[in-house]
Amino acid sequence: MDITLAVFSLVGTAVFAASGALVAAEQKFDVIGAVFLSVAAGIGGGTIVDLMTGVEVRWLTAPERLWAALVAAVVVFEAVRFGAPPDKTLAWADAAGLALFTATGIQRLAPMGFDPAVAVFLTAIGAAGGGIVRDVLANRAPLVFSGEIYVTAALLGALVYYAVKLAGADDAWALAAALVLTFAVRAAGILFAIRLRPGRMTGQ
Repeated sequence: MDITLAVFSLVGTAVFAASGALVAAEQKFDVIGAVFLSVAAGIGGGTIVDLMTGVEVRWLTAPERLWAALVAAVVVFEAVRFGAPPDKTLAWADAAGLALFTATGIQRLAPMGFDPAVAVFLTAIGAAGGGIVRDVLANRAPLVFSGEIYVTAALLGALVYYAVKLAGADDAWALAAALVLTFAVRAAGILFAIRLRPGRMTGQ
């Protein structure tokens, strides 16, 4: 399971970094700006959670995540010079990263002894945090605040992890359930343009 988590974490980092490179190309950043944005997207959410929970920031002592983000950033940024990626590539890359970080995040946080509500919320912060950092740095409206089914997918994925564990299944099944449900909910939001209703001030 430790190897699976490590691989998922590296893949999630690379995928989120790739999304940062796509945003950088879209915003016409240079390669240095693209790398900076990609690394922030790839490791930003996990760094926030590490700081909040008081544990060692993982990429400082295990730089594999940093390298995964750097390589993904350069490869994707240079690749798009030769042609625009397919429509909604950014959305799907972001969905994959969200699902991977939700699954690995709740798998790591659940045994730490936090109240389940705390662990679920921290998981959502970690899963969505990189995307928020990416969009803010790129001067884009974060998906979290645009009505997209985004954090909702991470919250549901983290919750189903606990549901599967309560049903008596082992960690592998709970991890798989969190991964699949998060991606499925986010995919539904993308495919069917599902949006949450915005708030409205009384009298307006």
